[in-house]
Amino acid sequence: MTSETQRVANSGDLGRAGQAFDLALGVAATIPILVCAVLARLVPADLEMLVRTSAVIWASSLLAFFAGVRRGLIFSEAGGGGWRERITMLAIFALGIAAMLFCSLILAAVGLACVGGLDALSARRGEAPRYFSMFRPLQMAVCAAALVLVAVSRR
Repeated sequence: MTSETQRVANSGDLGRAGQAFDLALGVAATIPILVCAVLARLVPADLEMLVRTSAVIWASSLLAFFAGVRRGLIFSEAGGGGWRERITMLAIFALGIAAMLFCSLILAAVGLACVGGLDALSARRGEAPRYFSMFRPLQMAVCAAALVLVAVSRR
């Protein structure tokens, strides 16, 4: 078996090799939403909708990404995962789609907050890297709070 096809045998090893890089990517993923929260207060009124739409698109893209990661995990499980994993993946994806269709900052914020809680639970069960139990809730809370700030920034 080549190193490309080897699987993690011990869930305690999840995320160890690239933890610093993964944390940097996780922080980087929050930056566009934080920028939108700042811009929502600074841009002229005629550009506010562009900022709001950009925030929704970025947050919805994150939700679709997180749903895809969960789907990939289901593929790696014997038997394709259980119904809870499938429903969770579909719910995260549906929140992302609904947020984008309705241009809803609040739906996007709720979806990201859910991801924070779900990933923390997964980390505690050994289904995700251990550092997710503290990092993901903080990361998603910051994103959700920034989206709420964008939502309430109407002049």
